[in-house]
Amino acid sequence: MKNFLKIFKILTRRQMTLCSFLIVLMLIIAVFEALGIGLLYPLINIIGNPNWLEDHEKIAKILSVFGINSHRKLIFFASISLFAFYVFKNFLILWQGKIQINFSLNNQRDYSKRLYAYYMNKPYLYHLDTNISVISRNIHSGGDTVFSQILISTLQIMTNIITIIVIWAFICFMDWLIAIGVAFILGPLVLAMLNYFRKKIGIAGTIQNKCQINNGKWINQGFYSVKETKVMQREDYFISEFDKSYTEFIKSNKDFLFVQRFPKSIIELFTIGGILILIAVKMILDANPASLIPTLGVLALAAVRLMPSLNQMIAMFNSIKFRMPLFTEMFNDLMIVRNNKDLEEQNFIKKSESTLNFDNEISIQNLTFAYPSKKEDVLSNVSFTIPKGSFIGIIGPSGAGKTTFVDILLGLLPPKSGTITVDGHDIHKNLSSWLNNIAYVPQSIYLIDGSIKDNIAFGLAPEEIDDSRILEVLRMAELYDFVQTLPEKENTNVGDRGAKLSGGQKQRIGIARALYHNPNVLILDEATSALDNETEKQITDTILKLKGKITIIAIAHRLSTLENCDFKIKFDGGKAERV
Repeated sequence: MKNFLKIFKILTRRQMTLCSFLIVLMLIIAVFEALGIGLLYPLINIIGNPNWLEDHEKIAKILSVFGINSHRKLIFFASISLFAFYVFKNFLILWQGKIQINFSLNNQRDYSKRLYAYYMNKPYLYHLDTNISVISRNIHSGGDTVFSQILISTLQIMTNIITIIVIWAFICFMDWLIAIGVAFILGPLVLAMLNYFRKKIGIAGTIQNKCQINNGKWINQGFYSVKETKVMQREDYFISEFDKSYTEFIKSNKDFLFVQRFPKSIIELFTIGGILILIAVKMILDANPASLIPTLGVLALAAVRLMPSLNQMIAMFNSIKFRMPLFTEMFNDLMIVRNNKDLEEQNFIKKSESTLNFDNEISIQNLTFAYPSKKEDVLSNVSFTIPKGSFIGIIGPSGAGKTTFVDILLGLLPPKSGTITVDGHDIHKNLSSWLNNIAYVPQSIYLIDGSIKDNIAFGLAPEEIDDSRILEVLRMAELYDFVQTLPEKENTNVGDRGAKLSGGQKQRIGIARALYHNPNVLILDEATSALDNETEKQITDTILKLKGKITIIAIAHRLSTLENCDFKIKFDGGKAERV
């Protein structure tokens, strides 16, 4: 039970206030449920006793004021009143249900959005160490699991527990012997079933949690590499691996769904059997058979109401237990999102509207860095300066630390020691202001499934895009003439990950994207290494036209790309020197 109630820890005070209101409504509805059953008892008595008004003179005197002076009229009045009560009770149930659903799903939307923002703004090192399938599962399935399933199930369990207690209390009032019998039969039975299935369901939930990640992993890996996969004819490998994972996922669901069906039959058998046994005991104790008719009628209705409640309660407990591994795994993230206490991250995502002044030089002083998973330093006491407006080349063998240096310069990685300053200001203390200076072109340009314009103005809403600037950077990236030949020009859709464009066209869109915000510093990380020599020369010529206007920092393996740079910095063995 303690684990189940953890769900309430991720709710704010305001959310808990609304949740408390829902619980109060549950209590009221539970009382109404018991009354709905209890009120049948006097109705059955009235129907079976033609002299009921004569036997209850005081009540008859009150009813006569309303013109109810015959047995037939009394039955009609009692029936209509009971029907009106049931209408009101069910209206109350529906209203409470709507509030409950809105409460859960609004939280699901809110927390899913906040989780998306939380993971999006995580430090770069986190993303290096975390599988995208985990993040995707947490955002997509996590919100649904936590709020639509665990939270709603917890509230429904509480509703059913309150309803069962109130109905049982009513049965106590009506017949204490039957009430004790019900408690002794159903109480141990429910506890035994919950305990019996607890471990099996927990294992199935853990397996499903793991398989959800694996399913996403094989989908991503299979389709993101579809070109290479088809050329190498490896489709069967990815299909087989996905099938293994999904088969395990289905097996865990089969186990869970079978367990969900099992309690219904057991509860029905014990409930109906228990009532019949209790009737037999009553008869053995010389009870009047006729006196059992009203009791039996109410007990039958109580059983009809109790059985679904017990069955649903067990099913919800099992459902929560099945999904608890994912909630437990996400709990710390949800608490951080709820409390907004991750100060380091808040500082990271705090966007500045100002731009860090860059009038003279970028100074790298004794820069040292090591990845948390490795002991040795990737960079060790690296020092050099980059004058404003210069074009410098970063060279060196693979693994020498070139990309790591660029990631530190981009603010993606925090240095172990040393500093990078711009005109004397530490960029990691003014990160957002520094990033307002920078444009970045990676080796592989990621294009969204949208128009050329959408991809250049990456991350901006349509109403925020400057169309004249789009045309300007298309000319700067020497892509304007090509775009003008397209039927929809800059509004042409590029396809998923730019499937409709050539490699050179993708890189030019990447350059146009980088130039759109009029940067002071352009960083090129192997931006032309995947292109043929002719296309690389064309794009290099395009970049050279920017020389002197902005500061260009380019990583390249082909020295021909850096023929016209002002100077080169060679990285090797974690050190750097000017060559």
